[in-house]
Amino acid sequence: MHMRLFNSVLALAAISKASPIAPRQNSSSLTPSSAVPPSNPEISQDLINQLELAADSVDRFTILQAQGPADTWLKYDFNPSANPNPGGGKGAGGQGDLANRKTFPALINLGVAASAGFMNPCGMNKPHIHPRATEFLILVTGANVKTGFLLENGLQTQMSTTLSQYQGAILPQGSIHYEFNDNCEPAVFIAAFSNEDPGLSTVGKNFFSLDPGIVDADLGFPDFLDHTNIRQFAQSIPKSFSNGAMECLDRCHIKY
Repeated sequence: MHMRLFNSVLALAAISKASPIAPRQNSSSLTPSSAVPPSNPEISQDLINQLELAADSVDRFTILQAQGPADTWLKYDFNPSANPNPGGGKGAGGQGDLANRKTFPALINLGVAASAGFMNPCGMNKPHIHPRATEFLILVTGANVKTGFLLENGLQTQMSTTLSQYQGAILPQGSIHYEFNDNCEPAVFIAAFSNEDPGLSTVGKNFFSLDPGIVDADLGFPDFLDHTNIRQFAQSIPKSFSNGAMECLDRCHIKY
């Protein structure tokens, strides 16, 4: 399993090295080149059902082979323009293009998934959890990208790394973790996952989606926030990639 994870990272790093991202003025401009590639093929639930019910790997890949050229069904395009609704989210800080068993069914029963993260200057992949997978992340473009994770109760000290190009970090399954591009230039990372369905739970957004009375109690009934305005506060929290620390935004002259 771990060797599959490592090999996936190496293969995907080669894809993204030749894919610098565009300026941050418009998050939709993250296309690595002027040519706009087609979107990845639409996946039907019927195809997913057939692959899940296949008796063995030979039957499964025979079904995929019947769908058309291997270049269509055994290749995933991580270009941002090929993923208008990316599985890893999209926001002011960039976007994450996720290939999992749903978006890329060739992965069904293979036990791995992968994502490409395109981070704007000072962009942050917000604190989140992958409930079913460990993540192995490698920075392929950029510098001074910071990662951090909190493992669980009993070890609540943040474990942090600062990555330069071609350096990687591990983010354990179930841990709260983030990636932050503390730089005035864009960055691209590739991440491999030890499960074909890693899952994604954004901590802040989902926490404030709980019952307002429960949130209020968990926070110790703070004066600035109560159950009457928690829903309103929750609506202001970005869903996914967002601007990062104010110190970086000020240093890079980015308005927020």
